[in-house]
Amino acid sequence: MPAKPTNLAELVLDATPLALFVDVDGTLIEIASRPQDVEVATELPSLLTRLHDALDGALVLVSGRSLADLDRLFAPLTLPAGGQHGLEVRDAVGTVSRHAEEVTELAAMEDALARFLERTPGTLLEHKGMTLALHYRNAPDCESEARRVMAGLMADHGDHFHVQEGKMVMEIKPRGAHKGTVVDTFMDMPAFADRRPAFIGDDVTDEDGFAAVNRRRGISIQVGVRSPTVARWRARSVADLRVWLADLPARLGKPAVGRRPAS
Repeated sequence: MPAKPTNLAELVLDATPLALFVDVDGTLIEIASRPQDVEVATELPSLLTRLHDALDGALVLVSGRSLADLDRLFAPLTLPAGGQHGLEVRDAVGTVSRHAEEVTELAAMEDALARFLERTPGTLLEHKGMTLALHYRNAPDCESEARRVMAGLMADHGDHFHVQEGKMVMEIKPRGAHKGTVVDTFMDMPAFADRRPAFIGDDVTDEDGFAAVNRRRGISIQVGVRSPTVARWRARSVADLRVWLADLPARLGKPAVGRRPAS
């Protein structure tokens, strides 16, 4: 059993430059009943800009959302990012790479899930482009049936896909990429190689990111009190994390000026 995370307020940073990987929903912004209903605080884009500057560009959004959706949320910013749990990656100079998509299989599973939605009011299917996310936050009593449907789909398509679970959501995604691979991809880039990675997230989907930075002697930070987790530090809420992030440039001893992310 992993040790209980230590309060983030006790974290002391050394002089090693950071590479900061940050989840979005449940970490930077509060989770909403539907993904499209989230609210982005008016000060959040400017906070991300200050962090991007203070870290000399080594700030990466890592999300289950697509890159296009991240850009919509944080417009006019276009930050380095790993979208759809690492299936698409945009590096620090704006180059995008994407996982090869099994289009035919994904379409067949979408049809099956659409039939499930028809008989299960309150559920929501989110097609992100390369993944299918079945949300049941507004129909919690259907969880068992949703699991049966997903198990049936994996019996037919499990060679190429798997189910990634989250908070009241089950997401079908191609095998071979996750939030930990986003960390590894960026840390293998020359601009990130000499930095200490820090990953911040809240959900089960972020555990791969925590594990990746732990292997590199980095900093893993969980938002909330979900357990178990391999994260070693904890911010109790989205609001607490934002306060910590706002103070981070000063804590690093760097003024919040420098390069701007593309816009």
